[in-house]
Amino acid sequence: MRNTSIESRIVHAVWSSVSAINQQVLLQLDDQDLIQQIMRQIDKSSNLSSEDRQNLIGYISSKMMLIRDIAGS
Repeated sequence: MRNTSIESRIVHAVWSSVSAINQQVLLQLDDQDLIQQIMRQIDKSSNLSSEDRQNLIGYISSKMMLIRDIAGS
């Protein structure tokens, strides 16, 4: 991920979204669909610029293995 800062409230929203997704659904979604699912939930509560959206997608992508590990445990 590039050297960018993502507001802590947005990072919190990512992990809240991840925990809100049913674990079975989370494990069945491919990476792109999972990213879209998380972004849809964040879009409900945040008004992100296109640059912030791209940074956030990069952040989520970089954490995909961790997200899958959490869902599988």
